[in-house]
Amino acid sequence: MSILFVFLGGLALNLTPCVYPLIPITIGYFGGQSEGKTSKLFILGVLYVLGMALTYSIVGVVTAMSGAIFGTLLQNPVVIIVIAAIFVALALSMFGLYEIKAPDSLITKAGGARSGVLGAFFMGLTMGVVAAPCIGPFVLGLVTYVAAKGDVFYGFIMFFFLAVGLGVPYLFLAIFSGRIKSLPRAGFWMEGVRNIFGFILIGMAIYFVNPILPKIVAHYLLPIFMIGASIYLLFIDKLANNLNGYRIFKSIFSIIMIVIASWMLWPVEKSAPNWEKYSQEKYDSALLNNDKIIIDFFADWCIPCKELDALTFSDASIISELSNFKALKVDMTKSLSEETELIRNKFKIVGMPTILIIDSKGNEIERLTGFINAKEFLEMVNKVN
Repeated sequence: MSILFVFLGGLALNLTPCVYPLIPITIGYFGGQSEGKTSKLFILGVLYVLGMALTYSIVGVVTAMSGAIFGTLLQNPVVIIVIAAIFVALALSMFGLYEIKAPDSLITKAGGARSGVLGAFFMGLTMGVVAAPCIGPFVLGLVTYVAAKGDVFYGFIMFFFLAVGLGVPYLFLAIFSGRIKSLPRAGFWMEGVRNIFGFILIGMAIYFVNPILPKIVAHYLLPIFMIGASIYLLFIDKLANNLNGYRIFKSIFSIIMIVIASWMLWPVEKSAPNWEKYSQEKYDSALLNNDKIIIDFFADWCIPCKELDALTFSDASIISELSNFKALKVDMTKSLSEETELIRNKFKIVGMPTILIIDSKGNEIERLTGFINAKEFLEMVNKVN
């Protein structure tokens, strides 16, 4: 679902006013090459898209590699508030308060890239850089999410598919560049697309500020905002409503958001193992009693931690098997506190999530970092004696 969302986001970014002007440059570039031969234009288009994908994939890998540092910073309420404020500021740019765009001179230079196979690939690299400032708000949002997740492969995949979504239209433009004479005129429908991205960015600001809010507020704030934004788009925002295509897209998007928000608000009894809050006394007692032990180190800002609770630890077979363990949870959210630092040093914890599986003799059998699905986790705990 994340890949699909990012891919569709990349497609939609082509409709924003600051990216749209790059399309005629692409048509002009490819239209003057290959004498209109479809096969060669296709190859050049693929290399162009791969060049763009490489640019963003590098961003994704670098971002994910900084995940540990980013995650540590996310324990600080001041840092969280600053990040949320940046999202809101970027959202305001989407609402038209100010513009984020690449310098015209840079766009012109990109349009003058070399011809040939290497030229197409290099132009894709260049256009990836040129487009980055234009789609900065969305890219920064994804950067923040990937850094919080801290998975290098995940970061690569997310940014690769963002670039593929952004670049796929250019592949078709390359193939049909000789036949395209005109494009739909820019208009209010583009401003409408920007507004939708603006609401998405505000939603991301709420998502990142949730860990420092009271739990009752954190539970309701984001879904209520999603419903409110959707109602605004459906019934109040009249921008470009005279265009059937945009109006249908906006309506479908808003209805999907209302359905998702309603699902988030729906009360659900979640099953979970019989976790106990960690204490040194409970840990020492479990060792003396020769209990099998599992310790889950988590933090409120840790996205994979939430995935483990929602998808792995909620599994009935996992809950049944962990009843044979002393199951302890350690809240590492406030990792600057003296108590948390003592625990971190004692168990040599580098980042969250970390799961320690200890056998009845007190030996550490497994140390898991990151998300693991229920099936794989069950296989591990079944082997513990």
